[in-house]
Amino acid sequence: MGLFLFGLFLGDVVINQALLPDALGVSESNTPWLIGSFLLANGIAVIISGSLADLSDPKIMMVLGFVWLVIWDVVGVFNIRPSLAVLFFVVRAMQGLAIGVLQATSMSLLGRVYSPGIRKTRVFSVMSATVPIGFLVGCLQGGALTAHLPWIFASNAIISFICAVASVPGIPLFSPKHGPSDAPLSLKDFDTLGALLAAIGCGLIILGLTQGVPSGWSPYTYSLIIVGVFFLLLFYLAERRAARPLVDNRLWLTPGFLPLAISYFLGYGAYVGGWMFFAVRFLLTIQNHAPITVALYFIPNMICGILATYIVSKTLHLFPGHWILIAGMVANTMGPVFFIPQTPYTTYWALSMPGIALVTFGPDLTFAAASIFITSNVPRSFQGSAGSLLVTIQNLSAAIVTAIGDTIGKEVTKAGGDGYSLDLGALRAIWWFSFAISLAAQ
Repeated sequence: MGLFLFGLFLGDVVINQALLPDALGVSESNTPWLIGSFLLANGIAVIISGSLADLSDPKIMMVLGFVWLVIWDVVGVFNIRPSLAVLFFVVRAMQGLAIGVLQATSMSLLGRVYSPGIRKTRVFSVMSATVPIGFLVGCLQGGALTAHLPWIFASNAIISFICAVASVPGIPLFSPKHGPSDAPLSLKDFDTLGALLAAIGCGLIILGLTQGVPSGWSPYTYSLIIVGVFFLLLFYLAERRAARPLVDNRLWLTPGFLPLAISYFLGYGAYVGGWMFFAVRFLLTIQNHAPITVALYFIPNMICGILATYIVSKTLHLFPGHWILIAGMVANTMGPVFFIPQTPYTTYWALSMPGIALVTFGPDLTFAAASIFITSNVPRSFQGSAGSLLVTIQNLSAAIVTAIGDTIGKEVTKAGGDGYSLDLGALRAIWWFSFAISLAAQ
C-alpha cells in the first residue's frame, strides 16, 4: 500500500495544481511546493525508517504510519484557506512522512519474505504497478472533487483509516533479524549519526532547490544547497566507520550499482520532475481542460504501467536487468518527444495519448529492475534500508528536477516576482531539458 498511497497522494494534488494556489492565496511560483513539501518529508522519512524497519517489527511501524496519516488527513480537511496556507504545506509534509515510513517498511517486509528468484521478481513487479494505479486513482479523485477540495483530504482520511484497521490483522509479526555474528538485531544497532546527517543533507538540498524560484534564488537558497551537500559528504565519511551503516557498504562495491543509481536518478527525475508535473500543467493551463478531463487523459498511464510490470515479471529472469533498464530509459524520452511539438489546439489522440502511454514504461520498467537489483545484492537484514535508498534517489531526483524545471520556465517567460506564469515556450524549454537528461541516463 505504501507505493499505491504515494501515487494517490501525489495525483490528487498534482491534478489541482492550477487551483490550489488560488485557494491558498499563494503565488504560482509556490506551485512546486505542492509536491516539494511532500517529497522533502518523504525522502527524510524513508532514509530513517528503512533501517528502523530492518531492526524492528515492520508491522508496528506500518500501523503507526497509517494512524499518523489519518490524523493529518483530518487536519487537512480544515486548512485549504488563505489564512492557513502554511499549515497546508505542513500537512503535505506530514503526509509525505507517513507514506515514507509505509514505503520503506513494505520493501523491508517483502525483502524478508522473498529470496532472490522468479517469485521475488514478480512480487516486486506487482508492487511497482501500484504506483501508476495509485496516481490515476488520485487524479480521478482530485478531479472529481475539484469543487470541494477539502473532501480530497476527507476521502484520504477514510482510505487511510480502512488501511490502518486492516493492517492490524492483515500484516504478520516478524521476529528480530540476526546480524553477521548471529546475534539478534535491535534498535540499539541503529545508526543514529548516519540517519541524522542523511536527513539534514537531503532536507537542506530539497529545501534550497524548491525554494529557489519563490525566493528569486536568494543567497540563502544557495547556502542551503551547499550546506546540504556538505552534510551528505559527512554522511559518506560516517557510514564508512559505522558498525552497522544505514545501507550495507557492500552495496556500494557491487559492480554496476553506481551507474545504475546515476541512471535511475536522471531517468526518474526526467519523468516526474521534467515531464509529468509540467505535462499536467500544460493540459490544465494551455489547453484549458478541466481537472477531471486531464485525469481521464492519464488512463493509459495505469494500463501501460500494469503492462510494463507484467513484462518485467516475465522477462527479468530471461534477460539481463540492464537491458530492461535501458528500455525504460528510452521510454522516458517519449514524454518530451510527444509533448514538445504540441500546440494549444493539438488533439489528445494525436500526441498526448501516445506520449502518456509510452512514457509510462519508463519509471515502471526501471523501478522494478533497480529494486530487484538492489535488494538482491544485500543480506535480508538490510532489505528495508536498501529499498529506502532507491526511494530516496527517486524523491531527490523528482524534487531537484522539478525545481530546476521551474527555474528554466521562469527564465524563459522573463517574468519575475509573484506574477510569473509558465507559457507554452517555457514548457517546451522544460521538456527539452527533460529529454536531454533522459538521454544522459542511457
